Amino acid sequence: MRWTTIVGALLCATLTGGCAASAAETPAAMAAYDQQDVTFSQEMITHHRQTIQLAELVAKRTDTPYVRELSQKLETNEKADIEKMSSWLKSWQVAVPAEDTKGVAQQVAQLTPKSGKAFDTLWLSLISQHLDHGVMMASSAQSGGKHGPTIEMATRLVSEQTAQIAEIKEHQA
Repeated sequence: MRWTTIVGALLCATLTGGCAASAAETPAAMAAYDQQDVTFSQEMITHHRQTIQLAELVAKRTDTPYVRELSQKLETNEKADIEKMSSWLKSWQVAVPAEDTKGVAQQVAQLTPKSGKAFDTLWLSLISQHLDHGVMMASSAQSGGKHGPTIEMATRLVSEQTAQIAEIKEHQA
């Protein structure tokens, strides 16, 4: 009889612990977001896709190791961020923005005919300006919103992209 009581108590404790663990992952727990979090994710997804468009131009136009490495790093990081932000939007039952090929069309048109040093110079200038815009977007998201992971991403983006802009300026000198 004692074993039955012990087994029953363990079973209850296990079930209660399992319920508590899954409760943290329910939609109610994910509901801690507001319109600023939604806007940040939607706008940053579009911005990141534009960064990727600019980064994809590098492979055929330069052999400069720094430019190649930076473009690959940006492309990898931005794709991972897009995946996270898209999952947040879907969990909030909000539309993920459609692809936008017009956002950096002017920059792409400027870069397309260039190669070598001329490409590098223009690309570094344009990507620096683009990243700076991303820093401004992320800075505003840091101070608003309710979704912890969004605020964490915004904080990371401000830090990483500010450092990348400084690094770009060193290479431009």
